[in-house]
Amino acid sequence: MEKKIELNGKYEDVPVGAEVTFSRTVDGSAIDGFANAVQSFHPLHMDADWARANSPFSDRVAHGLFTSALLSRPIVNFIDRYKINTLLISTTSKYVRPVVLGDTITTRLKLVEKIEARKRLRFEVESTNQRGEVVLVGEAVEQFV
Repeated sequence: MEKKIELNGKYEDVPVGAEVTFSRTVDGSAIDGFANAVQSFHPLHMDADWARANSPFSDRVAHGLFTSALLSRPIVNFIDRYKINTLLISTTSKYVRPVVLGDTITTRLKLVEKIEARKRLRFEVESTNQRGEVVLVGEAVEQFV
């Protein structure tokens, strides 16, 4: 049975500066699942031996868009925390360094602006690996619905 979530929070009650984080270790099944979903099977993503022989990386590298997609869970956590009903309308991502199989990625989402005229929330996004190295920076915009 699916859990019913009450989304009755108000735009006015969402504080600028609020943050959420989420961590995930990137394993082979996650990379494989993403590759299958988007039908992208470059050997850098799929073959550890190939990656070691043909790149500076020690193992398979996650797709850049996989790393971007990791912001989805923190957005859901933010929505759940404030019980708001929003829709993701845009994201930007800059990949600072690759994510290699076995890395644990922590994605931090921070509300940096409320766009009053349109009832939008603009978030700063930063993802780091287990060594504290930044792997992604960007932003996300949510629209109240």
